[in-house]
Amino acid sequence: METLTLSSAFGGGGDAYVAGADTQIQYNSSGALAGSADLTWNDSAKELGVGGDINLDDGGTYETTVQVVTPTANRTISFPDATGTVALVAGSSGQLTYNSAGAQAGLTSASIGSTGEINISLAGAASTPPVSFTGSWFTGGTATTTKPQLLIEPTGTTSTAWSTSGTGLGVNAASGFGGSLLELQVNGTRQLAVSSVGTIIAPTTTNRTAIHTYSNTNGLGIDGSTNVIYSPNTQPTLRLKVTSVTGTQGLEFDARSGGLIKFSTDLAIARDSAGVIKITDGSTGTGYVKQVPVLVSQLPAAATVGAGTRGFVSDATSTTFAAAPVGGGANTVPVYSDGTNWLIG
Repeated sequence: METLTLSSAFGGGGDAYVAGADTQIQYNSSGALAGSADLTWNDSAKELGVGGDINLDDGGTYETTVQVVTPTANRTISFPDATGTVALVAGSSGQLTYNSAGAQAGLTSASIGSTGEINISLAGAASTPPVSFTGSWFTGGTATTTKPQLLIEPTGTTSTAWSTSGTGLGVNAASGFGGSLLELQVNGTRQLAVSSVGTIIAPTTTNRTAIHTYSNTNGLGIDGSTNVIYSPNTQPTLRLKVTSVTGTQGLEFDARSGGLIKFSTDLAIARDSAGVIKITDGSTGTGYVKQVPVLVSQLPAAATVGAGTRGFVSDATSTTFAAAPVGGGANTVPVYSDGTNWLIG
């Protein structure tokens, strides 16, 4: 029987068995003392080195605390470089994480897909929109720096013409884009679109677009199939005014008050309550009609223009009422068509 005698490791001095290399922490490896380059302690730097995974628990609950003791005694936990991953995970795959009453949780209504797309699925509620931008809009910069509160703009595209008073929603497409800057649909049917050149496009099913007041009883519509401007309401409420760049009124059509056609500011044609067509100067209620005289030979066929058509001739030989005008004379007289012949009167 052999006896191995070791110097006292608990008393003063002597040798003891040490496994591994310098700074490696000793551990039990199948009953033998061992050391590993993946588990080290640098006493000078007060640094623990771990080259593998750290299993904090085997399934139970735990708490960890990283605490700065003093400003001069900070400690650092070093994680793997860019080739590794360190994360605290909660919720399902793709869900965003947030602080839920002090606990990490996954946001069920928002997620990020495998290709980077952001998905939000949340029904609105009273006074609670699913997405809100509540910050103040920026104003007062330059046309380049006063960006919209919400800007849709491809990477590499520069926008430099924004209102310096601020913009809520901005869309800036890349050069050469030929689609719609804005398109509104109902169940797959386009109701309104704004093209890349600023054209307002009407629905494809009816070739119509309309601009209404809030009450939806008055307004203006444009029928693209017939190029007609119309009133959407069943009552005659259309009013059309055309003015020059200087603000001078050139044409006004108003069907709201019995009918009015007005050319310039001093002439109007209106129908009164008795159905009589009146020509006025637009202010005093009086006016005149001037017809340019023509030669008798220049009158169109009476049957072509129809009965009731009036005109003036400048070379009649007679002024006898209801007589057929004969040219070659010096009389300027009014004439009318009875549907067959021109007659003086």
